[in-house]
Order: sequence, then C-alpha cells, then structure tokens
Amino acid sequence: MKVLLRADASATQGTGHVMRCLTLAHRLGDEGHSVTLATNESGVLWLEDLIRASGLNVVRVPQHSLDHNLLSHLAPDWLAVDSYEIDARRISEFRSVARVLAIVDGDDRGIDADLYLDHNVGAELLEWPTHVRPRLLAGSRFALIRQSIVDARRPQPWNFLADTPHIVAVMGGSDPTGTIVPVTRALCGLNNSFRATIVCASSWRAEVDALVADRDNFAVTEPTSEFPALLATCDVAVSAAGTSSWEFCTLGIPSVLIDVVDNQTLGLSELSSRGLAQAVSPAHRSTEEFVEAVRTAVGGLISDEQKRRAMSERCLESFDGRGTLRVVEAMSSAIQA
Repeated sequence: MKVLLRADASATQGTGHVMRCLTLAHRLGDEGHSVTLATNESGVLWLEDLIRASGLNVVRVPQHSLDHNLLSHLAPDWLAVDSYEIDARRISEFRSVARVLAIVDGDDRGIDADLYLDHNVGAELLEWPTHVRPRLLAGSRFALIRQSIVDARRPQPWNFLADTPHIVAVMGGSDPTGTIVPVTRALCGLNNSFRATIVCASSWRAEVDALVADRDNFAVTEPTSEFPALLATCDVAVSAAGTSSWEFCTLGIPSVLIDVVDNQTLGLSELSSRGLAQAVSPAHRSTEEFVEAVRTAVGGLISDEQKRRAMSERCLESFDGRGTLRVVEAMSSAIQA
C-alpha cells in the first residue's frame, strides 16, 4: 500500500497528532508499505529531530491544509488524517481518489471515511452514527503505541526498580497550558523519599528550575526523542491525559493523569473508572487545590503497593501493545476487499 499521513503540530497545538501518525508510519513501514508524512514546520525542536530521524518521506505543507495536488502527485491508496482543524467536508472529498482513514477522538466530525480510528479507552462504547460503527476501530485494542515503548515493558511494573522510586512528570510534548509548573510544586511538597524527572517545555523551564533549584533529587529536562528510555526507568508517572498516557498504560506504570485540555476529559474519566489511572482535574479547582490534589494522589501511589499493583495489572490487560498492527491489518484488509 501507499499511504499518505496528514497531521500538524506546534507549541500551542501540541504534538500528539503527529506522534500518532509517526507511530502508525513506522508500523506501516515495518510491514513493507510505502509511507509519506505531510506536516507543517512545527517549530518544536525535539519533534523535528524525531521526524528527521524517522527516515520517512516528508512533505512540508501549510498548517491545517489539505491539497488536492499533493494527492494527485502521490496517488496514495490511503489518506490518513489526524486533525481537529481540517474541514470535515474537505477530508470527505478525497474519498473519491483514495481510501480515507479518519483518526478521531470521540467525534467523527461528520467526516465520510472508509475507516475511523478512535483509540481512546471506552471509545467502542460511545454512541457513534449508524454509518460509522461498521467502519470503526475503537478502544485500547487499537491504541497507537510505539514499538520502543512496547519493548520497554517489564514483568512487574508496580515494583520499584530501586529503593527510591523514580517519578516522571510530563505534560505532553509542548504543554501549552503550563500545567507542569503546579505539578512540580506538588512534587516539591511530597514527604516521601523519591527522585523525580520533570519533562518541561522551554516556555516553562525558568519557573520549574526556580522551584527545584535547591533539590538534589530533581532533574529537569526538555521533551526529547529519547522519551521511551526515560519511561523504562519510571516507577510512578504524572502525565497529561493525552498521547503519552497510553504509553504509561502500555508499560503498566502506575499513573496520575490530568486532563489539561477539554478533549481529554471523557477519556480520562473512562481510564479512572476502569482503574487504569488516578485522575486529577484542574477544572473547578483553585491552583492551590489542584497542587494539593496532585500531591495527595502521587503520595498515595508511592505508599500503597497494593494499589499500584492493581492499577498496573489492569493496564497490562487493557493495552497489549498490538494496536498499531491491528490498524495496519484493517487497512490492508480494506484494500483487498
């Protein structure tokens, strides 16, 4: 198959759409398919490094655009679009020249597609339109997880790797809301013995550095393409409830997850109700209340091995790491039908 993936990223938009497409691209390539990524110049340095290192054929396009000339030139079998901004009617038009995979989050947006992918936990239970459901790949069975994350799974992730647990805090690839600042404050107030790595976008680096200046047990780093190696050493995570949350779930790492934007709230509620993570929302809380809620949640996970184990086991049951392959198989089957 020839596949064109279309997604954008920026410091304000975030990086999740492109990360999902990169994950799908690698699996497509591993299965022998030809892949092109069409994306904007994001300005996010670590993501641009990752794109360059991917070895993909990359075409740079204006943000939120979808150009008919590009499709005519590439003549793909599949157009996969991961975007909230590209007009649904515009995406649907291209179904006349290629099969369309719409990567969505709880809403088909009125797109007319051959396949719809929503890899959020519980997505299979939502009220989808009648025409969508037969073409729907939904739920954690189809989670787009990097192979490097799957390879880092360990047998009993609820057990600490050392006497002092390692906390990793990350609020997504760009953290446009600056949630890492109150999260860092929360971790600074913990009484438990631990070490922490704060993954902090450059926009918030000065504030975070000031908070941890006198604390030897804290390390601060900017988002990096080497994230899977960091997660392999993580015992407890504090994360935005976006793309990285599925990676923590796949690893079985006990996590406190935060809905930093509105479109994460529904998925986070489902994760929490299934016991896959502990949810803390900044909505309807003052900053001080939010800081205290994060501190209490993280401290509770560190102190309670039984709770960590139950959470880890549920995560490992729900995320088997084969979701990306299932998506590629569904695309291949549709071509052959």
